[in-house]
Amino acid sequence: MAVVPLVENPGAVFTPQARLLVVTEERRVVAGPLVVARRRAYHREWLLGFVGVTSRAVVESWRDHLVAVEETDAAD
Repeated sequence: MAVVPLVENPGAVFTPQARLLVVTEERRVVAGPLVVARRRAYHREWLLGFVGVTSRAVVESWRDHLVAVEETDAAD
């Protein structure tokens, strides 16, 4: 999944084992929690792989949504 980060330090957010949610602009959860299995920076985007997600068809349905950090993982 390609993600355009809106945070200052995406490497600190998209760490392996981080739990993320796919949400709408209204913050309705579409998918997740998803556990980051692998990540790498690619130009201005980050490419993320999630535990148990092996099909591109699954992530295509998440296009044009937002990725959020699960609240228990968010820094205060």
